[in-house]
Amino acid sequence: MWANRLITDQVQSFPNELFDKHVGGSFGTLKGVINHLLDSDFLWLNRWKGIPLADIPAWKRDTLPEIVKIWSPMQDEMVSIAEALENEPTKPINFITRKGIPYTMPFEDIAIHVANHGTYHRGQLTNMIRDLGQNPVSTDYFIFCNQ
Repeated sequence: MWANRLITDQVQSFPNELFDKHVGGSFGTLKGVINHLLDSDFLWLNRWKGIPLADIPAWKRDTLPEIVKIWSPMQDEMVSIAEALENEPTKPINFITRKGIPYTMPFEDIAIHVANHGTYHRGQLTNMIRDLGQNPVSTDYFIFCNQ
């Protein structure tokens, strides 16, 4: 969550046209990748809350401030739930993928997946930021640990 906020804070300082500028990759734009991360966090948050498959709301999220307004409290709630489950790391979480495949996994494995997924896409964002002529912030875990 810390790393997501670092990147969104940085991207908010960019000229608006860079947010929608197509630079390639899985989602094409900074906006596309950030919206994907928002959708993913929404799904995992709901799964942690016992909703195996949630419909993603039709949020207004054309600008980064609109996305951050939705995403920031969602990330806070994810941290709260993760802290609450700290003493139950093997608690089974039932979920259904968007392809309709049911799974059950312990919370600790899902937490690793969520972290890994975020790291992967923040790497994409870092590359896109460079392609847009900007210098990306560092979101390395060791920096977080040493703040």
